[in-house]
Amino acid sequence: MQALMGMSVNQMVIILPSALVAMYLVLSLQKYLSNRPGRIPGLMLPVGCFIAATVLAVRPLILADPGEYNGLGIFCLRMWLTFNIPTILFAFQYIRQKKVNAALQHAMSDQNESGTEPQ
Repeated sequence: MQALMGMSVNQMVIILPSALVAMYLVLSLQKYLSNRPGRIPGLMLPVGCFIAATVLAVRPLILADPGEYNGLGIFCLRMWLTFNIPTILFAFQYIRQKKVNAALQHAMSDQNESGTEPQ
């Protein structure tokens, strides 16, 4: 947030829409991977985000001097929870897409069993 405070309006006009486009592309990638058959493609982004969040949250504990541990554990826990927000979003997208695909497959199998043409 402090990085945005020092920016001029011209820089923000370029950076903020670019960030929105990047988020849209990453969410579209997750949707595409979740539609693929099998579990592994759709779980790549959530697992990668979880690993990155864990590494980034544990890093201050590893790099801190022995006298600097006061309150660092709570800080790292808050940082880990914050960094796992994308993990939760990607996991929800994966679960939602798998449920939609399963419902579609179930509807298609019901239509095929009843002998009606799929619409």
